[in-house]
Amino acid sequence: MDNSTKLGKTPILKLMAIMSIPAMFSMLVQALYNIVDSFFVGMISETNNEITALNYAFPLQMIFFAIALGIGIGTNSLISRKLGENNQKEASKVAQTGLLLGVCAIVITALSSLFLPKLFMMIYKDESDTIKNLSIDYLTIAMGFSFGMFVETIFNKILQSTGNMKVPMFSQLIGAITNIILDPIFIFKTGTTYATPFGFDFNMPFGFGLGVKGAAIATIIGQIIAGIFVLCIALFKKQSVSFNFKGFKLSFNVIKQIVSVGIAVTIVNSINSISTMILNKIFENVKIQIGDELKNVGATVLGTYFKLQSFIFMPIFGMNQGVMPILGYNYGAKKAKRFNQTFIYALIFALIIMIVGLLLFQFAPKQLLSILLSGEEVSRGVWALRIISLSFFAAAGNIIVSSLFQAIGHGFKSAALNLLRQAFILIPLALVISLVFKELNYVWIAFPIAEWLSLLIFSFITIRTIIKLNKEMNKKEIVI
Repeated sequence: MDNSTKLGKTPILKLMAIMSIPAMFSMLVQALYNIVDSFFVGMISETNNEITALNYAFPLQMIFFAIALGIGIGTNSLISRKLGENNQKEASKVAQTGLLLGVCAIVITALSSLFLPKLFMMIYKDESDTIKNLSIDYLTIAMGFSFGMFVETIFNKILQSTGNMKVPMFSQLIGAITNIILDPIFIFKTGTTYATPFGFDFNMPFGFGLGVKGAAIATIIGQIIAGIFVLCIALFKKQSVSFNFKGFKLSFNVIKQIVSVGIAVTIVNSINSISTMILNKIFENVKIQIGDELKNVGATVLGTYFKLQSFIFMPIFGMNQGVMPILGYNYGAKKAKRFNQTFIYALIFALIIMIVGLLLFQFAPKQLLSILLSGEEVSRGVWALRIISLSFFAAAGNIIVSSLFQAIGHGFKSAALNLLRQAFILIPLALVISLVFKELNYVWIAFPIAEWLSLLIFSFITIRTIIKLNKEMNKKEIVI
């Protein structure tokens, strides 16, 4: 059975397993990938300066990843629908257009690396020069050589749209494992003893001692190798869509359709980064005295939380990678029953994953934080993890609903939902709480309020959308 055809014929639970499990596994590895830099640089010193520097750099780095993801998922969504309509020629045209958009993004990102990191860190004028310089070093390297990330992300999403989940899984594994192996080699210095969070010291027999710069170099090498792998598979092995540009004509209508979904995805993934930047500034209202220094503990804890929660959220995002092509294909093929089953099962599985996450964050927050942090930041972070995790169930619903909108091409609704939950409610509420109570512990309450209120508001929009889609799909079913 052709990869794309199975999206419309294989039983839904079996199809979701085939499509989602490889992506969930690779996303778990991706979560490890995201946390490993912080784990190793956190061992350089006991000041947590390196961790704080990475936490400041992470939001800007993720904005450019969000651009790659937006191009990839926008292309993915449209290809799935064209294959559902049995229009392979148009699906290939969409894939080729997505690649051209990726090339444009690579050039813009590389040029931005020459000046944007310095401009970005000017936001945190009250932060120490040491932390700002470490962040600038990391961002300049990560952005300047981000072409591997763009190639890997966009090609992976195109392959996933055709039902090919194994190649994206292997590419992410290759990138993550390469990064994990290279991190200690580039970060640590030969002959220097480093303390681990697990209570024992180790001595690096060989290392370049580049610190935060080394973490960035290990990351981009992993991305480049993963990008080369997926590029070779896509170009030299037969796929459901063609990457041959012979006779290709650029269509602004195709660009518009890719961007209509892609911009929503980019906003969805960027808004979290932008919100993090703003929250880091808000946390300056509630700095904490540690020894002789006033420290922005909130920024350190928040960045660490995002890395830890990725082990819970990444499997859901991985499931979405498998679910979106199924939703898009069956919507295009007007198979209402399969479409509805996929959405319901996705909600159920997301809630099950969040139960595990809630239990971990409620009963083992100190142990989780101690993997990356030490001292006062750990004790301050315990309360944060317990409060924020109260939002997990609502977040699961919001994530699945957002993916539903992306799969059917309703990018605006997806963007609106995520703007509501991560910006329009969260940021004003956190600011008011920080100004009124002047206490860090109270600020975390804004997170569960934002998630649950957003879910309540959008539940009505989602129900109306699904009813309308079912009426549309039940008019005529395409037989493939």
